[in-house]
Amino acid sequence: MDELIQLLKSYNELNYTATLEEEQALLYEYVYATNKLEGNQLTLLQTTELFKSDTISGNNIRNSDILEQKGMYRALKRMLSAVKNKEDLSVNLILELNWLTLGSLWNEDYYQGAKEKGQLQNEFKISQNVISIKQNAVEIEKIMPLSSPENVFENMSQLIETINKSDKNTIDKCVFLAQEIWIHQPFVDGNKRTGRLLINFLLMKDGFPLFVFNNENNNYNSLLVEHYYNSKPDLIKNYISETLSDRMNATIEAYTKINKDFKGFRFLL
Repeated sequence: MDELIQLLKSYNELNYTATLEEEQALLYEYVYATNKLEGNQLTLLQTTELFKSDTISGNNIRNSDILEQKGMYRALKRMLSAVKNKEDLSVNLILELNWLTLGSLWNEDYYQGAKEKGQLQNEFKISQNVISIKQNAVEIEKIMPLSSPENVFENMSQLIETINKSDKNTIDKCVFLAQEIWIHQPFVDGNKRTGRLLINFLLMKDGFPLFVFNNENNNYNSLLVEHYYNSKPDLIKNYISETLSDRMNATIEAYTKINKDFKGFRFLL
């Protein structure tokens, strides 16, 4: 953890400011990666095309995938606004991020099942749900969440108070928050996506860059299950730390190279 903090210090000392194009590309990548974890079939290229021109090309494109990308983009922008305005972690913020994530789907036939199960606009669940534990896409067990509709508000309020009062480092808080959101299942739908937004909220409030859930080497959702199911507390922590380190090191290296290669110029007659 000390190495990560030192790396963060070096990263912030760069005073690096991304161009608008770089910033937008990173947001598009986040939307693509986080929704891909939940089965969204749009590619990064299609996601970028959607946000740049509000059009999309390809075959067999599902309307639900388009709506999911748009909803997540709105939720992501809201999270970034909360960081910029130095908001505190709160029940209202969690509810708002979940609703923005899912709101685009609200009037779609595709989403009627979730609504019938008790997913409400800007509210916690009103019916009991279950957690399906899967390995290699095969369900091996169902477990009951720690929260029921009767106590979910109280439990989420307690969770937020615990995190806000904790003197643990930010990564430990992120791991705890993500795990608790998943195991409590405060919503019928969108729990993990909301948890991933909240991870970034805590990280970015401490000066870290936007954390994109790159799944080339490890699938975050699978790690989340294994973290809980096999009692491996460092899985998510290492995943977050290593991904952040890779991102900051790449930025530092690129920034250093630009300044090293720049030799200045002379005005010649």
